[in-house]
Amino acid sequence: MKESEPGKALVKLGFPYIAKYNLTFLVIQVAVIMEHKITYAGQEIVFTLQRKKVKNINLKVRPDGTVNVSAHSRVPYDYIEKLVWNKAPWILKQINHFKQKQASVQRIKYETGDIVYFLGRPYPLRIINAKKKDMVCLNKDEIQLYINNWEDPSMKEQLFYSWLKEEAKPVFADSLERIHALVIDFGIARPSLTVRTMKTRWGSCSRNKGKITLNTELIKMPKKCIDYVVLHELAHFLYRKHDSRFYNFLSSVMPDWQERKKTLEVK
Repeated sequence: MKESEPGKALVKLGFPYIAKYNLTFLVIQVAVIMEHKITYAGQEIVFTLQRKKVKNINLKVRPDGTVNVSAHSRVPYDYIEKLVWNKAPWILKQINHFKQKQASVQRIKYETGDIVYFLGRPYPLRIINAKKKDMVCLNKDEIQLYINNWEDPSMKEQLFYSWLKEEAKPVFADSLERIHALVIDFGIARPSLTVRTMKTRWGSCSRNKGKITLNTELIKMPKKCIDYVVLHELAHFLYRKHDSRFYNFLSSVMPDWQERKKTLEVK
């Protein structure tokens, strides 16, 4: 087989295997991510822009405070910049929310007097040196942690979250039973329920597995917020995307869902 000119070029570039089979084109797609910034009300917003094959412009504020935008290469930068500008109040609110949340997490050392939340209510912690078994007790006024290794913050946190998860299971199951009863006539089969800690979401839906997952952290919120998240995930069995049909469905079942959602965002 006579080697073509492109094949010779590939050999020079260090691709003799490709050249052997006379493949004349080598295409490497690289996702270019560039950093931009705008100033809104005296505050600088830095965001990364990634050009990719997407139908819509996607804007996300991540828990670490970074702002990411993805858009098709055909969308002019001026249009994207204007979108970020219009969304600036929301972006700054989200960044501040994540900063406060992170600061709140860092402040908790699991010492007597620290405040933790359960079903929307704040409780002071009381750390008690356990003589026998490590356990957590909830009473009207406080949450008590009985623990042997009471000087180790990580052990106290582990004990507290193990208790939270066990407390969350029956509460979440009850919410699922009640909310599912509201949507069963729409043809939504009752899904299985998993509880685990998630960093960025209150819940998720797996349509193929017929399962919803709820964040352990959700047990810290009021019951009305738990019910909203359950309905949100159940709605995804009907509508994959957050489009007008999705939100109309939420409104038909739970007219005050936006109010409940705002409570979650504030907390």
